[in-house]
Amino acid sequence: MDVNGPFLPKIGYNNDLMSNLFENSPVYSTFMPQLRAERVRCGLRDKILGLASNAHEKHWQAILLTTGTGVIETPDEIIPLEAPCLAWLPWRADRKVRVRAGGVGFHISVGEEVLVGAIGNSPESIDMRYLADRRVLASLEEEAAVIEDATHAFDLVVRELHHPRYGSWNMVVAQIRAVLVFLWRLSGVEDVALQSRGEPSRILQNFRQLVETRFRERWPVGAYAEALKISHDRLHDICRRELGKTPIQLIHERVLHEARLRLERSVLTVEQVAASVGFKDVGHFSRFFKSKTGLPPGKFRKTVSRSTEDGSEVPESTYADWP
Repeated sequence: MDVNGPFLPKIGYNNDLMSNLFENSPVYSTFMPQLRAERVRCGLRDKILGLASNAHEKHWQAILLTTGTGVIETPDEIIPLEAPCLAWLPWRADRKVRVRAGGVGFHISVGEEVLVGAIGNSPESIDMRYLADRRVLASLEEEAAVIEDATHAFDLVVRELHHPRYGSWNMVVAQIRAVLVFLWRLSGVEDVALQSRGEPSRILQNFRQLVETRFRERWPVGAYAEALKISHDRLHDICRRELGKTPIQLIHERVLHEARLRLERSVLTVEQVAASVGFKDVGHFSRFFKSKTGLPPGKFRKTVSRSTEDGSEVPESTYADWP
């Protein structure tokens, strides 16, 4: 098992059938182009695994090698791949992945928004984000069941992208989430994260997990501190020291991130989006949203829609400190 340091992720997949099927769908136009998936059958020649977009755009790669060998090449190291194995590689501009002649398996390249959807909003999402930003190489030599399940997940992503149907987005995201869970179980990366950081970071980890499950309930900071069995002041000090932000800033960022995603991706009304993130009054939600983004929710949605249609830059929605 190899779990290596942090790197970090937009992405390109063109298909006329998919374009026709989802041409009016904001989900397709924004997110399906962030994916590439392929079966790997090398035959008599080596194969360089391609990216979903050009090599200068951020992406993550998942590789399942069931037969043969390969290498991960960077200017400073060459890392061997030997089947059966499962690999996860975060963004690095100068890296190539080469599968040797005779190699068989699967390859997925995925962008940031797709990965955010796969990570989700469960208590385990923090561990998934920690894992996703690290190189993970897992041998499957003694993992016959994982090989079978992972093969099914990769194959399903390939089929859904090449033969899209309604619901393909949800199906693809679910399979990428499954791959992350396989890696998470195999790597023990969450134990590495906790053991290497000490007590303050364990408290912060628990705080983040609580926020993931409770932010829609609009808990005050004191309620989080009470649930963590620490004082309000200690929670404040840990958040400031570890992330440079107060607990309320982090909670508000989590609420804002969720609201932006729902405005960008869904057809929910502003009132429904407000309710989904815990606001009983849409006016209160609109004032909160505008204070954080400079735009009221309705205008933000129109701006995103226009940006998607004309290919201009979409307002930034990356959520740096949380999954």
